[in-house]
Amino acid sequence: MPNHIFINRESGNDNISIFYDEPSFVVIANKDDLTSIQLIDESKKPGIYILLGADKRYIGQASNAIFNRLQQHYINKPWWNKLIFFGREDGHLSKAQLDLLERKIIEKMKRAEIELDNNTQGNQSYIDKLSQFSALSLLSKVERVLIDIANINLFASDDTEFDRVDPTPNNDTISILFGRQHYTGSSYRDVFIKLVSTLVLSSDIAKLTDLINSTEPNTVQIIGTLERVSGQGTKLTKAIDSSKYHVYVNFSKDALYKKIQILANLTNNKVTFERW
Repeated sequence: MPNHIFINRESGNDNISIFYDEPSFVVIANKDDLTSIQLIDESKKPGIYILLGADKRYIGQASNAIFNRLQQHYINKPWWNKLIFFGREDGHLSKAQLDLLERKIIEKMKRAEIELDNNTQGNQSYIDKLSQFSALSLLSKVERVLIDIANINLFASDDTEFDRVDPTPNNDTISILFGRQHYTGSSYRDVFIKLVSTLVLSSDIAKLTDLINSTEPNTVQIIGTLERVSGQGTKLTKAIDSSKYHVYVNFSKDALYKKIQILANLTNNKVTFERW
């Protein structure tokens, strides 16, 4: 079944874009557009908002009108210049669902090592399974709209997606000790691919659920079921042999180092970067 996404450019203001993918809506605007934002229906509904500045972000929630919270932050958080907010077209988002969405986004941004202005990890509250499924489905739709239509990856850090040359040393062999197993290769990326492939094909894949996307991999969920190609036609992923998965590989040397450390933490393994 085709997926229909309706895009509305708010008349009279080219800086406000509204995306609809039923039941979700996503609004992208500049801070200076606040006066115009209060006129759109979406700003009067509950939802999640993300403030973006040059070097940090803030994630918040609104149980009533999102605009009221944005108005407060216009004064008490002077550092931001752009915002994204989303919710349901019918306005049906419970406090428990808002807590879950806010917490999930904070967790993902922290894993991506994005600086946040939030002082907490988000609220913990009971949520039934049906409400949880509905909220996470909404978040998945929002992320896909932002990536596919607006070309925004909320969880991209310094490794913004572009065609990155494979970071390769000068004729040296790269080597790490991960748990009890050595991984060697002619490039940092080569070692990374071998490591991820081994983990995916082992029982350790059960420990990597936070890193697995049901569609294309990205800079945070580095494992997915579909190939990812950049706008310039460069493959950003590598297929993992004997599996249905692809791994995102378009990282710098430093980013690969950090990703390997994350894999070690998730699988309870010690990693030693012998030649890196």
